[in-house]
Amino acid sequence: MSTWETILGEIRAELKDTGATKKWSDDLLFLYFKDATRDYSIHFPNRKYRVLLTFSNGYATLPSDYLGAPTVECPQDRYLEERLVRPGSRYPAFSNPTSFYVEGTKLYLNGDPLDGYDVLLSYDAFHDTPATKDAVFTLTVPTADEELLRLYVRAKAYGQTRSVQSSLDRFKLGAGRRDDNPLEPEFGNLMDEYQAKIAERYPGGVVKLYRPGLPR
Repeated sequence: MSTWETILGEIRAELKDTGATKKWSDDLLFLYFKDATRDYSIHFPNRKYRVLLTFSNGYATLPSDYLGAPTVECPQDRYLEERLVRPGSRYPAFSNPTSFYVEGTKLYLNGDPLDGYDVLLSYDAFHDTPATKDAVFTLTVPTADEELLRLYVRAKAYGQTRSVQSSLDRFKLGAGRRDDNPLEPEFGNLMDEYQAKIAERYPGGVVKLYRPGLPR
């Protein structure tokens, strides 16, 4: 897996922006990179396992990088059932929790863990990004998918330039002005390529709509 510095150099090479005077600043490309990482994470999250939760006032605050797909153990290797909350329903509390539910940024159990019992959360998370553009950092996105991040950043960079160009009179609609901004195809093609490559990475297969049982 690469560092942000390596990715930045590759992005600039693809944008042909390696001269002494840069067209796109490091700050702007870093912002687009964070956007790219968050978008990629929605499709292919970073799975985190057995994160220890701390409960107070009946709930635990979820990690800041939480995306979804929670699995809860209490204690380790004893899995709790996820409860689907229904309005008007009442649920009994237990001396040791058997189920959990998520509401907003909080996770609730249907009972207090016994003394010495840890509550462990496994979940889908956003991939990590550097705290600042100057931080020494190693990406958690697989090396094979770094191309997707670069595509997204390039599309956003051309989109930003397209917006600047569109503010010029010759690319405004009406009054005989042109509306054929030459950067529109570049932006659209790159974003289309990004979406197509995302789709290619989704696994295929068969979805079973039944549970096989014992033969009769």
